[in-house]
Amino acid sequence: MKPLLLLLLAAGVFTQQSFGQGAQADQIKRRAKDLNQQNNVRQGVAPPKQAPAKPVTVPAPTTARTAATAPPATVQQQHVARLKADLASLKVGTPMTAEQKKQLTNDLLAAARGPKKPSVAAVGKFVNNFATALGGKTLDPAQQSRLAQNLEAVVNSAAMPVTQTDAIAGDVQAILEVSGAKRNDAASVAKDVKALAAELR
Repeated sequence: MKPLLLLLLAAGVFTQQSFGQGAQADQIKRRAKDLNQQNNVRQGVAPPKQAPAKPVTVPAPTTARTAATAPPATVQQQHVARLKADLASLKVGTPMTAEQKKQLTNDLLAAARGPKKPSVAAVGKFVNNFATALGGKTLDPAQQSRLAQNLEAVVNSAAMPVTQTDAIAGDVQAILEVSGAKRNDAASVAKDVKALAAELR
């Protein structure tokens, strides 16, 4: 009977050690992935591939003269340019003002072109956490462009696979960390990005 008990005890200890090592390995992999994304941001490596924009019909202007509508790519570029301008307006050492938060919120909501749009509450939560994470720091022009593209993609991510939106969230986190944001604050923003994407699915 004693050998059987010893055998079961040894098996239990071995199993516990393997589970502990598995969790530790996952944590190491996650950290390595985060560092890789931060290095990509520093070196200017392109962000994760984004799904092509879905064709959308832009309402025709009310004037009879211009019946033509802008192609979807042009509309997408306009939204990215507005978001980049919002990010460029942030000044070093100055936290985001209420007006800047409102403008970024409005531009994110306007950038959503699909039939499903993110809620004002989800976008507002993202913007508030983003302002906290940035905390008076500024982004260089390359980071502004990359972040604007990521944000435009997320608010139009209804058809994207989860792996792609998770990669975009990771890229947003890496951009913030490279700009000097605290890791926990940047992770909170990345979580909000994932929540925005989940809301559109």
